[in-house]
Amino acid sequence: MTHWPVCFFNLALEKVVRKAGIQTSGTIFYKSVQLLAHADDIDIIARSRMELKEASLSVERAAGEMGLRINEKKTKYLATRESKNQQMYFQIKNFNFEAVQSFTCLGSLINVNNDNSAEIKKRILMANKGFYGLNRQFRSQFLSIQN
Repeated sequence: MTHWPVCFFNLALEKVVRKAGIQTSGTIFYKSVQLLAHADDIDIIARSRMELKEASLSVERAAGEMGLRINEKKTKYLATRESKNQQMYFQIKNFNFEAVQSFTCLGSLINVNNDNSAEIKKRILMANKGFYGLNRQFRSQFLSIQN
């Protein structure tokens, strides 16, 4: 099995990120927009809706030049600050991105309240399943306790 298509896509995505002109070093604590890219996912973190819109347009423009396009159905919008006029969608040009309360990024749950207790419970549950799933092997007479 060859990984060439994935490598070429990753190179194209890297070029899109660079061409979009969004600074990728540093954190959101020191700048107004941060871009995180992994595999075929791009997360744009911004301090305001206007900065998010500008960054999204830059990414869309750069992606279009590479023959890539944004998948509107897979793209979500999460506002972390409470807003009095919570909207169902966030519109950029002719895209309507669905507003969500949480999403999974690289296996971790991100939510609107920045509450990680659900993520911690999920990880403890996964560790327990792994440990107790091996319980029979741990009790096996074929395993030695000694070195």
